[in-house]
Amino acid sequence: MTPIWHDGPLDALVWDGQSPVAWSVAETGPHAGGLQGDARAIRHGMASALISILAGDSVDVRLTRSPAGAPIVSAPGGWHISLSSRGARALIGVARAPIAVDREVIDDHPPLWDMLTKTEADALRHMSTLAQPQAWIRRWTIKEAHAKLIGEPRRIRPESIDTIVTDPTHATATFEGTSRCWSRSTTEAIETIAQWSQP
Repeated sequence: MTPIWHDGPLDALVWDGQSPVAWSVAETGPHAGGLQGDARAIRHGMASALISILAGDSVDVRLTRSPAGAPIVSAPGGWHISLSSRGARALIGVARAPIAVDREVIDDHPPLWDMLTKTEADALRHMSTLAQPQAWIRRWTIKEAHAKLIGEPRRIRPESIDTIVTDPTHATATFEGTSRCWSRSTTEAIETIAQWSQP
């Protein structure tokens, strides 16, 4: 099922009732809805608002954290969430099945070759020097999202996760299972969603 990318206010979100949703939103400004507190509290408030819209405005949304620190929807039941924040924006993923998201700001730093598999490094080396940084960042977002999907990203070495980029949008990642990944590039960042592949 293809995810829905959303960038505007929540009242403009058109949801089909099933697809995962990834909301890319500035952590300050009108879409933050006057939320108070530190950046984490604001992200949690926006995530709660998104879940409320998808689950029904009358539901009581409660978020907790896993032992590894990942956000969990404790109420209503049957919902999954993932958060990533880089630059001035947050990426909030919500779905009825496990979901993980990652957002990285685009820069022109060279790839960190030791965090790639040999196959991944070979693929990047066949690109122009100018294209390598953005291709590296996309692979990194895929690895990060997949590691978050597993649930313990800090214990996983990035070079252990094998990524296969199919086209500018689609990819897979494999380590302790395989995830389907969708990416998109904006003028400032690359954002990726990961969900487990169906058997």
